[in-house]
Parts: sequence; structure tokens; C-alpha cells
Amino acid sequence: MVQEILVLFDYDGIIAKRDYTSKCYEKFNTSRLLRKITNLAVKAYTEGKLPPFLEPIAYLLLLYGLRGVRADEIENYVKRTTQFYLIPGVEDAIKKLKEREIKVGIVSENIQFQPRVAAGLLGVDVVCSNEIESKEGKLTGKISRFSRKKKMIEEIAEKFSLGYEKIIYVGDDADPYCLVKCVVFNPKRKSYLKRVDNKNCFLIKNYSQLLPLIEKLYES
Repeated sequence: MVQEILVLFDYDGIIAKRDYTSKCYEKFNTSRLLRKITNLAVKAYTEGKLPPFLEPIAYLLLLYGLRGVRADEIENYVKRTTQFYLIPGVEDAIKKLKEREIKVGIVSENIQFQPRVAAGLLGVDVVCSNEIESKEGKLTGKISRFSRKKKMIEEIAEKFSLGYEKIIYVGDDADPYCLVKCVVFNPKRKSYLKRVDNKNCFLIKNYSQLLPLIEKLYES
């Protein structure tokens, strides 16, 4: 393709199966008193079963439960296991996009470990996620970088000097639909389907439909 286009993938439910995040951080949860409720909250959060106003609480519980864990232990675990939780078809979809000289990235409100490892495994051009602070190699439970996906997309657009019309977001939500074109895949809430209008928000049922959709949107 002649045009410069950037496709940004969400992580949970799009790159990796939703239960991977809850399983990963359940394994490293150090909180004794809040362990059970934290695990349930994180699982409900990643599956879209938690009311939106409770999602920040689940996020804080996740961070609290990771206090004192060595960052390299989580990173090594994620490196060993990511390939087993990839969504079917995502590797091939990204490979085909890159063959068409389409830039690819990952934007995620997850903390850094899973999105960054997936980015390296899949060979994407850019990755942006939230980050948990570490001191002397151990996690403090405090967030050192936090942005919503809309803000991440704005930063990436500026980095690549791209107009928003050249960016496509692929996610199980349609949160940035007012900023860029959205492709909804494997939606975690039925309410996101209401935004599908086949103008700025589209629905695909499998990854084999992604490249043909993009080629149709940008055919010259």
C-alpha cells in the first residue's frame, strides 16, 4: 500500500486471551488479606464484567498485590508463556499488515510486562502501556505512568507525524471511536456494538477480515 497507515491493537482480548492477565497477576499476588477479592476483581475487569466505575478500584488492587515482587520474575514468566495465550490469527494478521508496509503497534492500559513482551514477539513498530514503578528491582505497587488509550494514540500520532485519519484502532472496545477509526473484534461489552456504523466504527468476526477491510478503507 502506498499510503502510510498505522494499525494499533489493544492487548487484552485482542493480542492475548483475556484470562491471561488475571492468571498472570494471580500467580504473583502477594496480598494475603485482599488476595481473593483482588483476583476476582482483575478477572472481572479484563472480561468486561465489572461496572466501569469500579474498574479503577480493580486496577489499584492489582498494583497493591504486586508490591515487593521482582520485576524480572514477572518479565521472565511472561516471556515463557505469552505464545500460549495469543489470540488465534493475530500473528498472521500482523505479519500480513507488515508485508503491506503498514505500521503496527500495541496500545494498552495494562501495565508494561505483557504488552512489551508481545510487542517484541510480534515485531510491532511501537508499544505504549501503563507502567508500575520499581526500586532496586522490586515493584513498589505505585504507578509511574498512567494514560488512557486516547491519550496514548495522541502521543503516537505525534511521534509518527500522522493524522488521525491514517490510524486504525483494533480493540474489544470502541473507546477511541471519536478520535480514530475503530475496528471492534471480540467485544467485551455488547454496548460497544451500538457504535458500529460502518463509517468510523466497524466489526470483524475473525482476523482474516482485517486486512481486506483496511484495503477497502484506503483504496486509492
